[in-house]
Amino acid sequence: MNRKITVIVVTWNSSKMIPALTRTLRGIGSLCDIVISDNASDDSTVEDISELLPEARIVRNRVNGGFGYGNNRGFEICDSEYVLLLNSDASITRSSLERLLSTLEADPCAAGVQPLIRLWDWPLVTLSAGAAMTEYGRGYDFDFMHFQPFPDRNTVEVPCITAALSLYRMEALKAAGGFDENIFMYYEDVDLCLRLKGMGYRLLLDPDSIASHMMGASSRRKAAEEWELQSSAYIVRKYLGGEKCGLPDYWRRTEFRTRLSCIRKARPWLWRPAALRRVRRMKISHSDLPEEFLLHLLAPRPLRMPHPRPDNMSGEPFPMSDVTTGPGWRGRNVDSCGFGCLKVPGTEGILTLGIRSCNIPGSVALWSNEGYLARVFLNAQRKQEIITKVDGGVTGLYLVPDRIEQIVELENVRYI
Repeated sequence: MNRKITVIVVTWNSSKMIPALTRTLRGIGSLCDIVISDNASDDSTVEDISELLPEARIVRNRVNGGFGYGNNRGFEICDSEYVLLLNSDASITRSSLERLLSTLEADPCAAGVQPLIRLWDWPLVTLSAGAAMTEYGRGYDFDFMHFQPFPDRNTVEVPCITAALSLYRMEALKAAGGFDENIFMYYEDVDLCLRLKGMGYRLLLDPDSIASHMMGASSRRKAAEEWELQSSAYIVRKYLGGEKCGLPDYWRRTEFRTRLSCIRKARPWLWRPAALRRVRRMKISHSDLPEEFLLHLLAPRPLRMPHPRPDNMSGEPFPMSDVTTGPGWRGRNVDSCGFGCLKVPGTEGILTLGIRSCNIPGSVALWSNEGYLARVFLNAQRKQEIITKVDGGVTGLYLVPDRIEQIVELENVRYI
């Protein structure tokens, strides 16, 4: 059956994600044809998909050519008007997808639209509200790891949208030539959006459409550094390197300082020049973007910039308690993202938190997904308690200092 939308999922050794992905695709399957583009997985990914989603068309790529490569192979068999790009660890409901479709259909000048993407299991934490790029060629998501209980609900134009979960007009993707396969992983969506912008298309965020995305631990981020460096250098050469597509002086000076810092801190760094040599060998054609758009793309946005990715996503149980930490903690301190998540049993109970401000005085609030619960004022070095009733069915809470620079320590927890 040919539907208006084809959903494309690129997989590579994604067997652990298949159960959650299956639930998402079954939820939206009546709206979409399903294409799985598998990049030569050597686990049970393809077999699991074949068993759980027999209606899906599976493209078996012979090599792992990267994220853009996998999506391009999916585009080749699409005959729908719209394409939903969906990461295997992301999820969207039917109603939110219908909202994206309605928004895109209402704006013929828009090439794509993304939902407001929240952190999986923590719906008051934003992971993406549109995207942009720094002068160093690094893409970033607006409001990444921001605690946002009341986000703006208006549809707005944004410089870029994330390929983790966005709906595109197929005509625009074909006109742009799909993803640039020289970019193996990371920031390929920024490159695609820049080309679409250069063609005169608009890109939108519709925050009334909500989706969710998992986020890996810091160890995965360390493994990704090489691809991020290579992608950023490639994009800078392409869009900011002038007619000769060279690396600008400011970029090379910053890279030199980064290497010196690695040497001083005894961190590995020899992989960095090797990665850049690969980029310098690539043939790149300069893409000339209007200065007005570059100004908008690279504009400083101190309130929209990403917060640091938490070190610990797995959580730790508190002694003598059914409460476990979630994202946002560094040990027992609220991390620099500005909040700390707590998992509670889901049964009605009384929660007592013993907390202390380690540096400056300020107030601290406790939220659930349903709203505000309690607030206390902390003077420096003095312990306070938050005592509040938690309703049955509530499983996630957020401890949020009013000032992001405030360091709050969680000393003890009791739930009865």
